[in-house]
Amino acid sequence: MTKLKSQITDLSILSSFSKILEKVSYSQLQEHLNKHGILAEEQFGFRADSTTNKAMYKLINETLNALNNKLIVGGIFF
Repeated sequence: MTKLKSQITDLSILSSFSKILEKVSYSQLQEHLNKHGILAEEQFGFRADSTTNKAMYKLINETLNALNNKLIVGGIFF
């Protein structure tokens, strides 16, 4: 029973360590991507303060502006 308890403790420590490592890696990656302008402005999924609501707003706003200016609007969605 002692060996099993030791293994469970080791797993829980590993899980905590991996979560910390993931957060540090994510933070460094975000900083690098933002600093070097690697992500396009249209990339909404992996940016801070950039939600799907903002993506939908931008799509609708740009579509309505184009229609108001009598431009042809098309879209492909999958």
